[in-house]
Amino acid sequence: MARNLFSLAFAVVLATLPSAAGSAERVGEVVRVSIQVSGQAGALGKGDPIHRDERIRSNASGTGAFVLQDGTKLALGPNSSILIDQFVYRGGAKAEKLVIDATKGTFRWISGNSDSSAYQIRTPSGALSVRGTAFDVYIGADGVTAVALLNGSAEFCGRQGCVRLTRRCDFLLARPDGSITKPRGVVRDLGINRRAGDVFPFLTGQAGLPHGFKASSNCAGLGDIAPGNRGSDPRKEPTLRAPPPKSPNDPGNSIQSPR
Repeated sequence: MARNLFSLAFAVVLATLPSAAGSAERVGEVVRVSIQVSGQAGALGKGDPIHRDERIRSNASGTGAFVLQDGTKLALGPNSSILIDQFVYRGGAKAEKLVIDATKGTFRWISGNSDSSAYQIRTPSGALSVRGTAFDVYIGADGVTAVALLNGSAEFCGRQGCVRLTRRCDFLLARPDGSITKPRGVVRDLGINRRAGDVFPFLTGQAGLPHGFKASSNCAGLGDIAPGNRGSDPRKEPTLRAPPPKSPNDPGNSIQSPR
Protein backbone atom coordinates (compact mmCIF):
# COMPACT_ATOMS: atom_id res chain seq x y z
CA MET A 1 0.00 0.00 0.00
CA ALA A 2 2.81 2.40 0.92
CA ARG A 3 4.52 1.69 -2.40
CA ASN A 4 1.40 2.92 -4.19
CA LEU A 5 1.67 6.30 -2.49
CA PHE A 6 4.89 7.16 -4.23
CA SER A 7 6.47 6.12 -7.50
CA LEU A 8 8.90 3.22 -7.20
CA ALA A 9 11.51 5.04 -9.26
CA PHE A 10 12.49 8.02 -7.14
CA ALA A 11 15.52 10.26 -7.08
CA VAL A 12 16.22 13.24 -4.90
CA VAL A 13 19.47 15.11 -5.22
CA LEU A 14 20.63 17.65 -2.66
CA ALA A 15 23.14 20.21 -3.88
CA THR A 16 24.38 22.69 -1.29
CA LEU A 17 25.14 26.30 -2.09
CA PRO A 18 27.87 26.89 -1.33
CA SER A 19 28.89 24.70 1.63
CA ALA A 20 28.28 21.02 2.39
CA ALA A 21 24.94 20.12 3.94
CA GLY A 22 26.64 18.74 7.01
CA SER A 23 27.65 22.26 8.06
CA ALA A 24 24.46 24.03 6.96
CA GLU A 25 21.48 24.92 9.12
CA ARG A 26 18.89 22.17 9.44
CA VAL A 27 15.42 23.44 8.48
CA GLY A 28 13.33 20.26 8.20
CA GLU A 29 13.32 16.57 7.41
CA VAL A 30 12.23 13.99 4.88
CA VAL A 31 8.84 12.40 5.54
CA ARG A 32 9.07 9.71 2.89
CA VAL A 33 11.11 8.63 -0.12
CA SER A 34 10.88 5.33 -1.96
CA ILE A 35 14.50 4.82 -2.97
CA GLN A 36 17.54 6.43 -1.42
CA VAL A 37 20.02 7.99 -3.81
CA SER A 38 23.22 9.94 -3.28
CA GLY A 39 23.86 13.56 -3.97
CA GLN A 40 26.42 16.02 -2.66
CA ALA A 41 24.82 15.65 0.77
CA GLY A 42 24.91 11.83 0.64
CA ALA A 43 22.06 9.32 0.80
CA LEU A 44 18.61 10.71 1.50
CA GLY A 45 15.98 8.66 3.33
CA LYS A 46 13.03 9.00 5.67
CA GLY A 47 13.93 11.08 8.69
CA ASP A 48 17.02 12.60 7.11
CA PRO A 49 17.49 16.35 7.57
CA ILE A 50 17.17 18.97 4.87
CA HIS A 51 19.11 22.19 5.13
CA ARG A 52 19.00 25.83 4.20
CA ASP A 53 20.60 26.51 0.81
CA GLU A 54 20.00 22.98 -0.40
CA ARG A 55 18.38 22.21 -3.71
CA ILE A 56 15.93 19.30 -3.82
CA ARG A 57 15.39 17.59 -7.17
CA SER A 58 13.18 14.71 -8.27
CA ASN A 59 13.59 12.54 -11.35
CA ALA A 60 11.06 11.83 -14.11
CA SER A 61 8.94 9.50 -11.96
CA GLY A 62 9.87 10.69 -8.49
CA THR A 63 7.85 12.27 -5.69
CA GLY A 64 8.87 13.22 -2.18
CA ALA A 65 7.43 14.78 0.96
CA PHE A 66 9.14 17.07 3.47
CA VAL A 67 8.20 18.86 6.70
CA LEU A 68 9.99 22.05 7.75
CA GLN A 69 10.65 23.11 11.32
CA ASP A 70 7.66 25.45 11.46
CA GLY A 71 5.30 22.70 10.28
CA THR A 72 5.19 23.76 6.63
CA LYS A 73 4.70 20.77 4.33
CA LEU A 74 6.16 20.42 0.85
CA ALA A 75 5.39 17.61 -1.58
CA LEU A 76 7.57 17.47 -4.68
CA GLY A 77 6.26 16.05 -7.95
CA PRO A 78 8.16 14.47 -10.87
CA ASN A 79 10.90 16.37 -12.72
CA SER A 80 10.95 19.13 -10.14
CA SER A 81 13.50 21.37 -8.47
CA ILE A 82 13.21 23.72 -5.49
CA LEU A 83 15.76 25.55 -3.38
CA ILE A 84 15.23 26.43 0.30
CA ASP A 85 16.84 29.82 -0.13
CA GLN A 86 16.12 31.46 3.25
CA PHE A 87 15.00 30.09 6.58
CA VAL A 88 15.30 32.39 9.59
CA TYR A 89 14.06 30.52 12.64
CA ARG A 90 12.29 32.67 15.23
CA GLY A 91 11.71 29.95 17.83
CA GLY A 92 8.42 28.63 19.15
CA ALA A 93 7.88 26.56 15.99
CA LYS A 94 7.82 29.70 13.83
CA ALA A 95 10.03 31.12 11.10
CA GLU A 96 10.73 34.81 10.73
CA LYS A 97 11.49 34.32 7.04
CA LEU A 98 11.03 31.34 4.73
CA VAL A 99 11.80 31.76 1.03
CA ILE A 100 11.59 28.99 -1.56
CA ASP A 101 13.02 29.30 -5.08
CA ALA A 102 11.05 27.02 -7.41
CA THR A 103 12.61 26.60 -10.84
CA LYS A 104 10.75 23.74 -12.52
CA GLY A 105 8.17 21.00 -12.06
CA THR A 106 5.35 20.69 -9.55
CA PHE A 107 4.95 20.90 -5.82
CA ARG A 108 2.29 21.20 -3.14
CA TRP A 109 2.61 23.76 -0.35
CA ILE A 110 0.74 23.63 2.97
CA SER A 111 1.53 26.52 5.31
CA GLY A 112 2.89 25.83 8.78
CA ASN A 113 2.78 27.81 12.02
CA SER A 114 4.62 30.93 10.88
CA ASP A 115 2.97 34.26 10.15
CA SER A 116 1.81 34.53 6.55
CA SER A 117 4.16 37.46 5.98
CA ALA A 118 7.14 35.15 6.60
CA TYR A 119 6.48 33.08 3.48
CA GLN A 120 7.50 33.79 -0.09
CA ILE A 121 7.83 31.51 -3.10
CA ARG A 122 9.82 32.81 -6.07
CA THR A 123 9.36 31.48 -9.60
CA PRO A 124 10.70 32.54 -13.02
CA SER A 125 7.45 34.46 -13.61
CA GLY A 126 7.17 36.27 -10.27
CA ALA A 127 6.65 35.79 -6.54
CA LEU A 128 3.86 34.10 -4.63
CA SER A 129 2.77 35.46 -1.26
CA VAL A 130 1.00 33.10 1.12
CA ARG A 131 -2.08 33.84 3.23
CA GLY A 132 -2.56 30.78 5.43
CA THR A 133 -2.81 28.58 2.45
CA ALA A 134 -2.57 25.28 0.64
CA PHE A 135 -1.93 25.28 -3.11
CA ASP A 136 -0.29 23.40 -5.97
CA VAL A 137 2.30 25.03 -8.23
CA TYR A 138 3.61 24.07 -11.67
CA ILE A 139 6.58 25.67 -13.46
CA GLY A 140 7.20 24.80 -17.09
CA ALA A 141 10.48 24.70 -18.98
CA ASP A 142 9.68 28.13 -20.42
CA GLY A 143 9.08 29.60 -16.95
CA VAL A 144 5.28 29.69 -17.24
CA THR A 145 3.82 29.22 -13.75
CA ALA A 146 0.41 27.81 -12.82
CA VAL A 147 -1.00 28.06 -9.30
CA ALA A 148 -4.14 26.22 -8.13
CA LEU A 149 -5.60 27.22 -4.77
CA LEU A 150 -6.79 24.52 -2.35
CA ASN A 151 -7.68 26.68 0.65
CA GLY A 152 -6.93 30.08 2.13
CA SER A 153 -5.72 32.71 -0.32
CA ALA A 154 -2.55 33.59 -2.20
CA GLU A 155 -1.27 36.53 -4.23
CA PHE A 156 1.00 36.25 -7.25
CA CYS A 157 2.95 39.31 -8.34
CA GLY A 158 4.80 39.77 -11.62
CA ARG A 159 6.33 42.72 -13.40
CA GLN A 160 2.91 43.90 -14.62
CA GLY A 161 1.06 43.69 -11.32
CA CYS A 162 -0.53 41.27 -8.85
CA VAL A 163 -3.46 38.84 -8.90
CA ARG A 164 -5.01 37.22 -5.82
CA LEU A 165 -6.55 33.76 -5.60
CA THR A 166 -9.35 33.51 -3.03
CA ARG A 167 -11.66 30.73 -4.28
CA ARG A 168 -10.86 27.06 -3.87
CA CYS A 169 -10.03 25.25 -7.14
CA ASP A 170 -9.36 28.50 -9.02
CA PHE A 171 -6.04 28.83 -10.80
CA LEU A 172 -3.96 31.47 -12.56
CA LEU A 173 -1.21 31.43 -15.17
CA ALA A 174 1.80 33.74 -14.94
CA ARG A 175 4.45 34.25 -17.60
CA PRO A 176 8.03 35.56 -17.46
CA ASP A 177 6.97 38.71 -19.33
CA GLY A 178 4.98 39.68 -16.21
CA SER A 179 1.49 38.92 -17.52
CA ILE A 180 -0.94 37.08 -15.22
CA THR A 181 -4.34 35.70 -16.14
CA LYS A 182 -7.47 36.33 -14.11
CA PRO A 183 -8.43 33.51 -11.72
CA ARG A 184 -10.78 30.87 -13.11
CA GLY A 185 -11.79 27.33 -12.33
CA VAL A 186 -9.31 24.58 -13.14
CA VAL A 187 -9.87 23.15 -16.62
CA ARG A 188 -8.40 20.07 -18.24
CA ASP A 189 -6.75 22.06 -20.99
CA LEU A 190 -4.89 24.96 -19.39
CA GLY A 191 -3.77 26.60 -22.63
CA ILE A 192 -0.06 25.87 -22.15
CA ASN A 193 0.17 22.63 -24.13
CA ARG A 194 -0.03 20.65 -20.91
CA ARG A 195 -3.11 18.98 -19.46
CA ALA A 196 -4.18 19.62 -15.89
CA GLY A 197 -3.37 15.99 -15.07
CA ASP A 198 0.31 16.66 -15.83
CA VAL A 199 0.44 20.15 -14.38
CA PHE A 200 -1.33 19.30 -11.11
CA PRO A 201 -0.56 15.59 -10.52
CA PHE A 202 -1.43 15.73 -6.82
CA LEU A 203 -4.95 16.94 -7.62
CA THR A 204 -5.52 14.18 -10.16
CA GLY A 205 -4.03 11.36 -8.12
CA GLN A 206 -1.26 10.75 -10.67
CA ALA A 207 1.24 11.45 -7.88
CA GLY A 208 0.56 10.00 -4.44
CA LEU A 209 0.60 11.87 -1.16
CA PRO A 210 1.23 10.63 2.39
CA HIS A 211 -1.20 11.25 5.23
CA GLY A 212 -1.39 14.92 6.16
CA PHE A 213 -0.44 16.28 2.74
CA LYS A 214 -3.84 16.14 1.03
CA ALA A 215 -5.04 19.54 2.30
CA SER A 216 -8.62 18.22 2.73
CA SER A 217 -9.48 19.43 -0.75
CA ASN A 218 -10.28 18.08 -4.20
CA CYS A 219 -11.31 19.81 -7.38
CA ALA A 220 -14.33 18.15 -8.98
CA GLY A 221 -13.53 16.02 -12.01
CA LEU A 222 -9.76 16.25 -11.91
CA GLY A 223 -9.45 12.92 -10.16
CA ASP A 224 -10.99 11.26 -13.23
CA ILE A 225 -8.21 12.37 -15.56
CA ALA A 226 -6.06 9.40 -16.51
CA PRO A 227 -2.89 9.49 -18.64
CA GLY A 228 -4.55 7.39 -21.36
CA ASN A 229 -7.78 9.36 -21.54
CA ARG A 230 -6.86 12.62 -23.22
CA GLY A 231 -8.44 12.47 -26.61
CA SER A 232 -11.47 14.68 -26.05
CA ASP A 233 -11.88 18.12 -27.54
CA PRO A 234 -10.70 20.64 -24.89
CA ARG A 235 -13.20 23.21 -26.23
CA LYS A 236 -16.02 20.94 -25.05
CA GLU A 237 -14.54 20.17 -21.65
CA PRO A 238 -16.31 21.85 -18.73
CA THR A 239 -14.72 24.10 -16.17
CA LEU A 240 -13.93 22.08 -13.07
CA ARG A 241 -14.70 23.79 -9.80
CA ALA A 242 -15.06 22.67 -6.23
CA PRO A 243 -18.03 20.28 -5.82
CA PRO A 244 -21.24 22.05 -4.67
CA PRO A 245 -22.44 21.40 -1.10
CA LYS A 246 -25.11 18.77 -0.64
CA SER A 247 -28.60 19.64 0.48
CA PRO A 248 -28.96 19.78 4.27
CA ASN A 249 -31.84 17.32 3.85
CA ASP A 250 -29.53 14.74 2.33
CA PRO A 251 -28.96 12.10 5.06
CA GLY A 252 -25.61 11.27 3.49
CA ASN A 253 -24.32 14.82 3.76
CA SER A 254 -21.08 14.85 5.74
CA ILE A 255 -19.38 17.89 4.19
CA GLN A 256 -17.89 20.17 6.80
CA SER A 257 -17.93 23.92 6.53
CA PRO A 258 -14.72 25.39 5.14
CA ARG A 259 -12.33 26.79 7.68
